[in-house]
Amino acid sequence: QTESTVEAEKMKGKIGEDDKKSIIYKVNETLSWLDANQSAEKDEFEHQQKEIEKVCTPIITKLYQGMGGAPGAGGMPDFSGAGGAPGAGGGPDAGSGGR
Repeated sequence: QTESTVEAEKMKGKIGEDDKKSIIYKVNETLSWLDANQSAEKDEFEHQQKEIEKVCTPIITKLYQGMGGAPGAGGMPDFSGAGGAPGAGGGPDAGSGGR
């Protein structure tokens, strides 16, 4: 989903080429890791999720701030399920009762 957002026609010219390359590289790197480590432990999947978020979240946030929109609106990628780790979302719906 992140890669398709970066590649989307409406994003052309709104995201810098270096940022786009960074996201695509990290997404491809993570997908390769996932292919090679399908039996990894939950914490390993969570680590991969955090690593991709470190790269993607600041870029996507900067993009949406520049467009005048709030993150989470208009097709913002949802990283809560990235990495396939059950319950790895960390958001209010991740079993914490919203606290």
